[in-house]
Amino acid sequence: MRHIDSMSIQGNPTTQDKYEQFSPFFLLLITLGTTMIGFQFIGGFIGLVIAFPFFGGDVMSFIEAAMNPTGHPEMRVPLLIMQGIGSFIGFILTPLLLLKLLYKGNLSAFNTAKTDVFLITLAVLITFFFMGVNAPFIEWNQSLKLPESLSGLEQSLRAMEDTLAETSRFITSFDSIGQLLLGLLVIAVIPGIGEELVFRGLVQNHLYRMTKNIHAAIWIAALLFGLFHLQFYGIVPRMFLGALFGYMYYFSGNIIYPIVAHFFNNGFTLIMLYLYNTDQISYNIEDAESLPWFQVLIFAAITFVLFFVFKKKAEHAELGESI
Repeated sequence: MRHIDSMSIQGNPTTQDKYEQFSPFFLLLITLGTTMIGFQFIGGFIGLVIAFPFFGGDVMSFIEAAMNPTGHPEMRVPLLIMQGIGSFIGFILTPLLLLKLLYKGNLSAFNTAKTDVFLITLAVLITFFFMGVNAPFIEWNQSLKLPESLSGLEQSLRAMEDTLAETSRFITSFDSIGQLLLGLLVIAVIPGIGEELVFRGLVQNHLYRMTKNIHAAIWIAALLFGLFHLQFYGIVPRMFLGALFGYMYYFSGNIIYPIVAHFFNNGFTLIMLYLYNTDQISYNIEDAESLPWFQVLIFAAITFVLFFVFKKKAEHAELGESI
């Protein structure tokens, strides 16, 4: 038995006294900077090299197709491989190296309580019902209009959004079960693990040391999580999702739960898209139209009750390490 605050604000190795000479702001910059370098540059280059053999053409044709992948159906698998390698290096390998080489820690720092199957089930159910709660915010954010004085900025943001949406539709238009499985690995498994290690495991902890307020740390980390995806017309629902994951981590002291929730959110969406694209269901989960308000309110009530149960159960979870 333990008080929730003494468990939930357990720091990762960056909070050890021996590293007090490093300001949390400096550590935040190091974490975000090395992650972006690993993802965009190192991971991008290695991903390009590894993906090339899966293209089936010469180098120049591959480079040309990579510049405009949506016009080349044969680029779907190479593009998934490139994204997967970049995400793995940037969001999994990089934070693990930071833990080992700079912070002198290990994964147990993110896991101060044993993993509980019931809590995993609750995390999945909370995420499922939260999709309904988040739907109106998705619709609102996508239809957001900027002031007339910012019309130029709005056009640029819309153009970027359209390009990213077109690329997303392209890589998720799977032709086979094999491509779906590769998509689940690249878009659900790797981000589920890596983005939670970075934004909840490291960034949220750095921000807590900076603000001394766990709620500010959770919401700022969630905002950074939303900004990372570079989609202005999707930032609000992603921020809310990031906050949900942040509170799961805060109340449980175990990063496994937000990882599972993140994986379920992405994986469920991918599977629903695959079923829709192959005409097995008629519902398109990417439609911006939200649920009727009475259904949203029901989903919100269920989410609240499930999260309350999650919090109370997590308070009594047995201390220990299970990673």
